[in-house]
Amino acid sequence: MNMFLTARFGSRPLRSPVAVNDGAAAMKKTRLLALTTSYPLHPGGSAGVFVQSLYRHLSPEYAIDVICPADPGTPGTVFDDFAEPDIRIHAVRYAPPAFRTLAQGSGGVVASLGRAPWRVCWLPALLGALFWRCLVRAGEADLIHANWSICGAMAGVVGRLRRKPVITTLRGSDVSRASRSRLDRLILGAAVRNSCIVICVSEAMAKRVRAQFPHRTTDVHACLNGVDEAFFQISRTTSDGTVLRVLAVGNLIRLKGFDVLIEAVARARHREQMRVRIFGNGPERESLLALAVSRGVSCCFEFAGTVPATDMPARVSEADVLVLCSRSEGRPNVVVEALAGGLPVIATDLEGVQGMVVDGETGWLIPVDDADRMAAALDHATADRAELLRRGERARAIARTQIRTWTETARAYDALFRTALVPEKKQHPSCVG
Repeated sequence: MNMFLTARFGSRPLRSPVAVNDGAAAMKKTRLLALTTSYPLHPGGSAGVFVQSLYRHLSPEYAIDVICPADPGTPGTVFDDFAEPDIRIHAVRYAPPAFRTLAQGSGGVVASLGRAPWRVCWLPALLGALFWRCLVRAGEADLIHANWSICGAMAGVVGRLRRKPVITTLRGSDVSRASRSRLDRLILGAAVRNSCIVICVSEAMAKRVRAQFPHRTTDVHACLNGVDEAFFQISRTTSDGTVLRVLAVGNLIRLKGFDVLIEAVARARHREQMRVRIFGNGPERESLLALAVSRGVSCCFEFAGTVPATDMPARVSEADVLVLCSRSEGRPNVVVEALAGGLPVIATDLEGVQGMVVDGETGWLIPVDDADRMAAALDHATADRAELLRRGERARAIARTQIRTWTETARAYDALFRTALVPEKKQHPSCVG
C-alpha cells in the first residue's frame, strides 16, 4: 500500500506550486471533483490514460479529486497521482479484491459484462460505491466533471443534491450504444439533462447529440482530445522497402476488429512482406493467435502486450503505417497520435475517424468488417512506398493545423469549466435542482 501512497512516475510534475496572492496568502484553488470508470492506478497503466492526460495538463489553479473503481491490485484508498501531487485518486472498493474485474479492464464495464455476464451482480455495488463517494466528496467541490454518460447520470443527481454545477464528457461508445439500446438512451438522457455543459470528443458526435437533444444545443460543445507534444517531434525511421511495418494498438476485444486485420493480411498479395505489431491485451488474445495460425499468417504477427503511453512516440516512429480496424469508436487517440507523428493510417470508415483520416490524402478509409478492402490498402501501402511517404507527410502537415496538444485541450476545458462556475450559469436549471 505504501507504494501507492508515495510513488511518483514520469517526468517532473506539470503543475507549479500553489500560487501566492500579494506575496502572502495562498490563492484558493478551484476544487474539481472528477468521476470516471477508468483511470490509471499503476505506473504505465493504460485504462483511461486520456482522462489522466487531461487532468495532468489543467492549470495549477485546480486541485483535483478523481473518484474511480479500485482494481484487484489496488488497496482501495486515497493516494496521489504518480506524477502529479495536485491530483488525489480515490480508488473505490466495491468487491473483494479478486472480484474487482468489472471496471478498469479491456473495453471497460460493457466489455467486461460481455465476457462474463455473471459480473452484473457486482454492478449495483460498483455504481453505489461511486455514487456515495461522489456525494460525500462533492461538499468540498466547486465543480463536478463526469466522464462517460453513466458517470454523468450519477454526477447529475449528486449535483442537484449538493447544488454543484456538473459537466459531462461523452467519449463515443456511450453515444453509439444509445442508438441501439433503450437503457443506454435513458442513461444518456439523464446525463445530458442534468449537466449544465456537455462535451463531446468529436464534432460529429456533438452534432449527433445536438440533434438528439435540440433544447440543449447551445450547451453541447466539441472539445477534441489532444496529443503529447512528443508526437510532433518524432523523427521517423524509414524501412528498407522490403518489409511493411504495420502498427496496431487496442484492447484485444471484438469491438477492435483485430480478426478482420488477420483475415486481411491472409488475403493480401504481399503478405510475406508484412510485419504487424499489435500492442494491447485482452480476453481475445488466444483466439486471435489461433486465427492467425489457422490462416497461415502467424509469422506476420507479433502480439507485443501493453505499451506505456510514454513509449508510444517510439512505437510510432518505428512503423510505416497504422491500422485501425475497429467496429466502433469515438475519436480514437491512437489515430490522432499517428497523424501527429506523420504516420499514414488505414482505418475503418467510422464517424469519429472521418474528420481526421482523409482517404487518398492522409491514409485509407475502409468499410467496417471489409477484409478485402483492407487487404487491398495494405497491398497498396506495401507496393507503392512513394505514395505511402506522401500520405505520411500530408498527415503531419494537416496534423500541425488541426490537432491540439494536451495543453491546448486542457485550456479549452478550462474555459468551459470557468463558464460553468459563473453565477449565472450555476443557477441554470440543468446545474442545480
